[in-house]
Amino acid sequence: MATIAIISPATESRVSGTVNVVAKITGGTKVSKVTIIVGVPEFGTREAKGVGGGKYYIAWNTTRKLVDNVTPTPSDGVFWIRARAVVDGVTITSPFIGVATANRFQKDSLPTGGWRSELAWAAKYDGTLEQWKAGHGAVVGAKYVQLVNDPILGSARKVAKISVPESARYDAEQPTKTTVRFQSSSRRNIVEGDEFCVGFAFMPPADFPTVYPKNDPANPKGPDATGYIALFQFYGPPYVQGSPLVLHADRRLASDPLDEFVIRGNELNAGDPWPYLSLPYRRGRWTDVVLRIHVSRSISKGWIETYVNQGAATTVQPVPFVNGAHRVPRVLARPDSEAFRTDMQIYRVANRFPVVSMYQTGHRIARTVAEADPRSYRNGAKP
Repeated sequence: MATIAIISPATESRVSGTVNVVAKITGGTKVSKVTIIVGVPEFGTREAKGVGGGKYYIAWNTTRKLVDNVTPTPSDGVFWIRARAVVDGVTITSPFIGVATANRFQKDSLPTGGWRSELAWAAKYDGTLEQWKAGHGAVVGAKYVQLVNDPILGSARKVAKISVPESARYDAEQPTKTTVRFQSSSRRNIVEGDEFCVGFAFMPPADFPTVYPKNDPANPKGPDATGYIALFQFYGPPYVQGSPLVLHADRRLASDPLDEFVIRGNELNAGDPWPYLSLPYRRGRWTDVVLRIHVSRSISKGWIETYVNQGAATTVQPVPFVNGAHRVPRVLARPDSEAFRTDMQIYRVANRFPVVSMYQTGHRIARTVAEADPRSYRNGAKP
């Protein structure tokens, strides 16, 4: 049977400028529809040109965004690449290779960094609402929070029960009138080179809404999009540039799975072939997440590891990405980034849902995964 593989550039290499990406087909006789896919298939699929000897290539300008091949990329990043072809009527696909672009920042000029004890922080759920609020760097929408016994663990753990109505958009503390926001923030003191673990747990109730893109035939309310519902972000000024990491319910296409929370690569990390993390809602069940992060504006230094437990174990477990990689290079800051924070949220577009509710707990920044683990399944796994 015919096979296809990317033979240039080599996996784990660094590339810059315009580079030829070469695939080679071995075996078979009749070849057609050879494509090379860089990053997200929606934007990075290119028809490859044959050069003989079973080789096909595309020219990839690593200094420009894949979405338009014109706009300069804001950072270097890791891009996952594969090739596909039809050989003798059968579609074949290559394994992924991963390469890093090297058009900008070099790691030698940046601090080595690591854990700093002043990063340690935890939200206080087992006191009064005022104590919970005072322990955060900032809170928007505290009046929509109740501190209650865990619906699953009972009095063994306190959690935040949050219900944010549409009318919250008119509250004076809301940053805009076009969104409806609950947000509780850690201290804003995370900078270039910092290495830490942030843990949190969330449980959607039975009525947590499904989100729909525009013109989704599955939407019972018609063709209008519902927009996103964000649950967590890593964020800091300058705010106009957006968050480099968001966990949210956000279906961009009708073909996207229903009822999932995702972390997608954004313009700083545009080379992911699919969402970095996908988590089924699992309404009425806790999801524990720990993100272990080394913050950097350089793809040579920054990375992320993800650990999740949706009931399969008693502790969070590592989540692999492309080719089984667990520690994934990641750009999570920009050259002009100021100190960052972590936010638990119920953040959505206005005029979409009358109310959105969620249980949240375990928001903590710690040195190790074990310290940051919310341990929602401490009494036993519930697959």
